[in-house]
Amino acid sequence: MKKASEEPRVIRVHDPLQTWRDGRGWGTNPLKMTGDAEFAPGSLHVVSLKPGAVRGNHHHPDSMEWMLVCDGPAELAWMPVGETEIVRELIAADDPALFRIPPATGHAIRNLATHDITVVSFSNAREPAQVRCVPPLIAGQ
Repeated sequence: MKKASEEPRVIRVHDPLQTWRDGRGWGTNPLKMTGDAEFAPGSLHVVSLKPGAVRGNHHHPDSMEWMLVCDGPAELAWMPVGETEIVRELIAADDPALFRIPPATGHAIRNLATHDITVVSFSNAREPAQVRCVPPLIAGQ
């Protein structure tokens, strides 16, 4: 059985201790939000998703990844390797969220918005190995 600290989880960004908001929008420090003082990012990337686009449908066998979904709406899906049930979570347009992805957890995201959305991902691996999920967790582009 996995410990709770090894499970995938979504952290909402609305906590005023973690996020600041004003008339211009919002900001946060996602590295601080992880709550993991030992996590050392080796890879950081920012991606956009066009309306209806899907990214992911893969897992990283040996690395922890965090994904900050900056806007939405979006659909997250994940499933640890060897499991059979896909877990899905919706991210609202005004409710950014940080998604913790343990090693060997298949994951994907779909943009449900009518505009591009932005996702910031960081991992503790310099060059995280990616293995495609078959079948995909979210079908699409």
